[in-house]
Amino acid sequence: MQQVSRRQFVGSSLTTAAVFTFAKGFPLGADPLGLPMGFQIYGLRDVAAKDLSGTLKQTASIGYKAVELCSFHGYSKQGFRPLEDMKPADIRKVVEDSDLRCESCHFNAREWDDPVIDQTIEWARGVGLKFMILSMAKQKPVMTMDDWKQNFELMNKYGERVKKADMQFGYHTHGTEWKVIDGVMVFDELLRSVDAKLVKGQLDMAGIVTNGVDPADYIGKHPGRFCSLHVKDIKKGQTGSGSLPVGQGDIDWKGVFTAAKVGGIKNYAVEMEVKPPVDPMEALKISAVYLHDLKV
Repeated sequence: MQQVSRRQFVGSSLTTAAVFTFAKGFPLGADPLGLPMGFQIYGLRDVAAKDLSGTLKQTASIGYKAVELCSFHGYSKQGFRPLEDMKPADIRKVVEDSDLRCESCHFNAREWDDPVIDQTIEWARGVGLKFMILSMAKQKPVMTMDDWKQNFELMNKYGERVKKADMQFGYHTHGTEWKVIDGVMVFDELLRSVDAKLVKGQLDMAGIVTNGVDPADYIGKHPGRFCSLHVKDIKKGQTGSGSLPVGQGDIDWKGVFTAAKVGGIKNYAVEMEVKPPVDPMEALKISAVYLHDLKV
C-alpha cells in the first residue's frame, strides 16, 4: 500500500472537507460579511497566464465568487505577459463566463503617470471595475516623510481622476506605511493628508500585523477609511511577505471581520503568496473552508 505523508493527508483531508462543505449548499456569497468571497489573482499568476478561463472556473468551483485582478499590461513582467494584450471586454467576458465578478484591480505606479493615466482608467472602465487600486507608492531606497507626502499629493490627484470616471481609488498597504518616521507613523500621516472621499485604503493583513499594529483596532478607530482587505494569515514573529492559509496563523479573524462590519469594508480578497511545495490553489481551498465556518 502506498505510504501517505502527514502533510499529504492533512492537505487531502482539507480539500475533501472543502468539497463536502460546498456540496452541502452553504451560501457561497455570504462569507463572512454578506459579501462575495474574493481572491487576488497574483498568487495564481503562473497558472492563470497559461489558462485564465480554466483557473477562474476552478476557483469558482471551490466557492469563490469574486476575483481581484492585476493589470495584465502593468504586471506583464511579473508573470502576466501572455495576457497583456487581452482587450478589456474579453477579460470581462472570461470573468463572467466563470461565474465570478470583478470589482477591483491592482495597477502599478507607472500606470498612473500623466501620459498613460487616461488609458489606464479607460481599461478599468472596460473591465467593469468599481475600485482602482494603486499597488505600491513610488519608492526611494530611504523614504523621508516629505517623500511620503509627495505620494499623498499624487494619491489625491489620482483619486479625483478616478472619481470623475465613477470609480473609487484605493491604495494597497504593505509594511512600510506602518513604520514611524520622526515620531509619526506613515499611515497616520496618510490619513491626515489625503481626502477621505477620494482615497481609501486596502489593508493588507501581513504588513500591518508584522509591524505590531492591531488591524481590528485600527479599522475600528478609522471607520470609512478602508474600502477592502487583503486576507492572508501569519504567525506571531513572522517576517517577510509570505502568507499562510487563513486560519493557520495567529490573526484574530473574528475581531478583524467584526471591525470590518462597521468600518466600511466593501470587499475582501484572499491572497495566497506561497512557495513550492505549497500549492496556491490548495491554500485558497483551505482558506475558503475557514471563512465559510467563521461566525462574525
